[in-house]
Amino acid sequence: MNDDKNTILVRTTDATVRRGENPTELKVEILADNINVFLTQMESILEQAPDEVGKFQFTELSVCAEINAKGKLVLLGSGVETGIKGSLNFKFQKK
Repeated sequence: MNDDKNTILVRTTDATVRRGENPTELKVEILADNINVFLTQMESILEQAPDEVGKFQFTELSVCAEINAKGKLVLLGSGVETGIKGSLNFKFQKK
């Protein structure tokens, strides 16, 4: 267990990391910065989203992101969710 409040342990699925290897230590500040970048990017996307899609009202969007070995967030595409053991889930709801 990592007791350092400045780092967090992350087990990645990068091709460079082999199964069974120890988790990567990642600085909390880097992860926090990358989450903020991701959220800013999502804000830009959501600002362009319509209020209605056909006969349906667009009220929320759920996305999953994975953390890579460098602490960057990667948006997960369709079909990969079943193989992911851990991801960050974000739910954006209109005010």
